[in-house]
Amino acid sequence: MKKTLAFLAIWILAPPAAWGGGTEGATPFNFLFLDANARPAALGGAYAAVATDANALQYNPAGLGGVSSNHVTFQHTEHFQGVSQEYAALALKQGFGFMFNTVSFGKIQRTTVSDPRGTGLGTFGIRDLAASVGYGRSYKDGLLSLGVAGKYISEEIDNFRAQAGAVDLGAILDLKSHGLPMALGLAVQNVGTKAKFQSSREDLPVNVKTGIGWRFLESGLLIFDANIPREGGATMHIGGEYVALKTLALRVGYNGRNDAGSGVTFGGGLQHNRFSVDYAFVPFGDLGNSHRLSHSYRW
Repeated sequence: MKKTLAFLAIWILAPPAAWGGGTEGATPFNFLFLDANARPAALGGAYAAVATDANALQYNPAGLGGVSSNHVTFQHTEHFQGVSQEYAALALKQGFGFMFNTVSFGKIQRTTVSDPRGTGLGTFGIRDLAASVGYGRSYKDGLLSLGVAGKYISEEIDNFRAQAGAVDLGAILDLKSHGLPMALGLAVQNVGTKAKFQSSREDLPVNVKTGIGWRFLESGLLIFDANIPREGGATMHIGGEYVALKTLALRVGYNGRNDAGSGVTFGGGLQHNRFSVDYAFVPFGDLGNSHRLSHSYRW
């Protein structure tokens, strides 16, 4: 049962295209759809219109054009079934950003047709990695922000590795200067080279992300996102946040990509001076729960 749950975790979080003998039609690097920071994770992954911080390169590079102060964030996540994630990102108020994200699926027992238990065959690992650098700039007193990012992606399964390069493009229209507490976001992600898995070449998981964010009561935020990937159906993401006394944030969301659980997410954050800590709870049904804790600093 434990082995079955481990394989389900791999397929749900980031199903690799290199499994099996034939990979035609599969899409590699699905780990790129995983939320990478506790705040957007608690908001159900709805972030395309409000990504004006260090998480911009994960959701919308145009957010780098709206960064008002330098921001760095770190996260270590123990998902479940031995799956872990490391994430670090930096955004500078000059418009530059950097991001590193890696997911490890732990040790998996080798098996063969003649030995399905894998006795004495040892284990192997699966690791996905993405590193990105980008730039964003705002125009017309912050009304429009545009951004672009270059991305290196790799997926390693046992002794096999696939690598690819990709570009993300984004735009954010912030209507605050026009008297509307609303922002619209659009990003096109993972446009790049094919990934080579052994003898086959596979397309990257190109995704179109759209979003709308609406601020209310000065401290409230509602966000709606839609992800439209090249492969598979579109998913809806909804998030809500309320910040009390400019210090304590409460968050709830819905992630339409979470097929293992209800999709409902929860979390919160605490800010003190330049430091902040954010937490997200994401249930995955029978697979278990994902607890995310992020630490950030602004200057």
